[in-house]
Amino acid sequence: MAKLVVFGIPLIAALALCLVASRRRWAPSLLVALGVAVALRVAVVGISMAFHVAPYDFGVDFPVAADNVLNLRDPILNAREGGWHFLPMMAYVLAGQQWGTHVTGIDWAIIGRVVPIAADLVLTVLVGRLAPERGALRRFQWACNPLAIMVCALHGQLEPIALAFGVGALVVARTDRPRRAFVAGLLLGLSIAANSWPVLLAPGILLALPGLRRRVVAMLTTGVTLVLILLTEPLVTPDGRGFAGQMHEIVAALAHTKPVVGEWGWTALAAGGDQVVDPTLGRIGTLVLAAGVIAAMWWWRRADPVIFTAAVLLAFLICTHRLGTQYLLWPLPYLLARPMRGTWPAFVVATVWTAMGYLWLGGSGSYDTWIVRHEVWALSSVAVIVFLIYALPWARRRSTDVPVPGEPLRPDRDLVTDGGAARSG
Repeated sequence: MAKLVVFGIPLIAALALCLVASRRRWAPSLLVALGVAVALRVAVVGISMAFHVAPYDFGVDFPVAADNVLNLRDPILNAREGGWHFLPMMAYVLAGQQWGTHVTGIDWAIIGRVVPIAADLVLTVLVGRLAPERGALRRFQWACNPLAIMVCALHGQLEPIALAFGVGALVVARTDRPRRAFVAGLLLGLSIAANSWPVLLAPGILLALPGLRRRVVAMLTTGVTLVLILLTEPLVTPDGRGFAGQMHEIVAALAHTKPVVGEWGWTALAAGGDQVVDPTLGRIGTLVLAAGVIAAMWWWRRADPVIFTAAVLLAFLICTHRLGTQYLLWPLPYLLARPMRGTWPAFVVATVWTAMGYLWLGGSGSYDTWIVRHEVWALSSVAVIVFLIYALPWARRRSTDVPVPGEPLRPDRDLVTDGGAARSG
């Protein structure tokens, strides 16, 4: 209980600041926004260390991947099943952080969270750039975003890093700068290399780039970036299988996903709230997920790229058969940059559910207590999905659509063309 109370102080304060800022239309300077962001994240890191809160992947899998790289072992092939299933780029970053712990003596609990927090500070700036108006307000709201704070400062997850590259790619794609297609493609490639799921961001970035030539350049740049990063793995961490043999096993490991279900949505109902390995539910879930994402891409195909991306990511969360709490961060940069009627209810509910997962479920103590709490937590995800459905941009199917009554942005200031170059007002 003490842990919940102490963690609750900065998180509730952050949520209150975020919501009050929206109502009062606060627009602090970038320096103030970054100062608030740093203070809140440092506070949560300190509390996490005091209560020894470290999710399993941050406390075990990430240091193992780092140690494998430092010892010239392949981070994918020398991890537990599912322990590391990303391209090697972030394993190299983790190795640098781990080396920093050896050199400085600073604990992994601090150094391991530095890069995610730094990426989240970059996101603070980018969310302001992504907003069509009131950019200072939107970046301050991201600075006070409690869900983002938990993901980067408590969990130390890779999501903020992937999002920083991905949101940056869309921001660049919407400018008129030369070589924007190349830079957007490079950033998208780095985003996918950081965490694989940002492949979902590619269609929105392509929509933001006018003309077939620019879109082809962006996709080629993304593909080349990913291939080059993948090819470094057998060179940096050779393990005796030979280049071709190691590459074959790496690709096979990346393509394999263990069908763990029962923590989210309809699979939680099917499994009674238990975390299980079920290939049948996994196969059905993959089909449902693909159908949902494709349907969203079709339904919002004429929307503004920011709205389109938010819709696709929300559709993924609504339809997916497996989920980590950090996934709920994915659509938030786009939703906070362009808030709609359902954004704030969904934001609050997702934040509370995430806090339950990190603090209430994660602090269960005994395994028996964890089982009971996990059932409650997993089954309650259905309520979160209801709010995510409500948050879908139903009234924004075209790039020229204006907000429906009740949405926070003024209709005469919310028109953005597909290219992002022309704005009303």
